Amino acid sequence: MQDNKDSEERRNEFVNAAEKLFKENGIVDTTINSIVREMDVAKGLFYYYFKSKDDVIEAISEKYNDVFNEMLRFSMDQPAYTYEQRLKQFVDNSVDSFRELNVNLQGQDEDVDLSQLSKRSTEEAKAAAIDGLTELFEEGTSNGELSFEHPRYYANILISGILELVEQHEAADDEIKFIIWDLIERAGKD
Repeated sequence: MQDNKDSEERRNEFVNAAEKLFKENGIVDTTINSIVREMDVAKGLFYYYFKSKDDVIEAISEKYNDVFNEMLRFSMDQPAYTYEQRLKQFVDNSVDSFRELNVNLQGQDEDVDLSQLSKRSTEEAKAAAIDGLTELFEEGTSNGELSFEHPRYYANILISGILELVEQHEAADDEIKFIIWDLIERAGKD
């Protein structure tokens, strides 16, 4: 059987089909057979693109984290932005990005287990956000806008807090943004 579709397009179709089935049935209950049945293709075609179901999980995680990173950096490169505006934009983007990631990592009902995908995607997103905020804190410290002795510690605490509040639905996004910005202003000033 000849596959006439572009290789990247076909790979993305596998990723999208697996993502749909994972959200419907959970990762454990979604088999490679069910993915190929969903796509109506031969099983061998799956193995042309992926070695295992874990490879598909990795591809979905990469897809989510590409979107996360794009959202995280959205409008950060505006030349007219002051340091404070870029920092505020990063905080806003972090909350919005974690909210979007959280939505993507929800199954169709509460019984659907996406923990394997969720853990991987969340850890990668958290690391990227901590790196970005650390970089901004270091820049602010070097230019005298902030005063952090350990910028990475603060970035880790703040990003972990954002993630926890988003995952637990403890506060509205605007409230989270206000809290984080307030903490930055309090902690970053002498």
